[in-house]
Amino acid sequence: MKKETYIKMTQPYRDHPRLAKGLHKINSIATGLMYVVAPCLMLYTIFTKGEWLKAILIPGISFVVVSLVRMWINRPRPYEAFELPPVIAKDTKGKSFPSRHVFSAFIIAQTAFFVLPWMWVAVVLLVISTLIGCVRVLSGVHYVSDVVAGAVIAILCSLFYLI
Repeated sequence: MKKETYIKMTQPYRDHPRLAKGLHKINSIATGLMYVVAPCLMLYTIFTKGEWLKAILIPGISFVVVSLVRMWINRPRPYEAFELPPVIAKDTKGKSFPSRHVFSAFIIAQTAFFVLPWMWVAVVLLVISTLIGCVRVLSGVHYVSDVVAGAVIAILCSLFYLI
């Protein structure tokens, strides 16, 4: 992403505080919802399928690996690289690639796909996960490649549910 693209994408939110506030609310609500869904999915998997190892280890180990990869790569965030403020208040330095918010949301959605009998829940969670990815880019805290990588890694890690 070039600086001009970053400015063009995020400036409307910096120019209009109400839009920025809306973006922040979407981020908070969608992320909070996923944090509520995650333990519910784990408990559902444990109590209905008896697969406590899969319920805990697949998302848990994957999260740790993604966190370690982020620390190792330590890619600067767009607001650092372009020396412009992010739309959503954030002061983290580096650790942009891959997006852990998006990874977490997608691993939760994929877990729902593999363990729940209601496909519509998984679809809704995938839509919310995609929304989180869009918000992370529009708010200037991640590059598109960060969120795509987070989603792809989560989808690949979720294939361990098939084993």
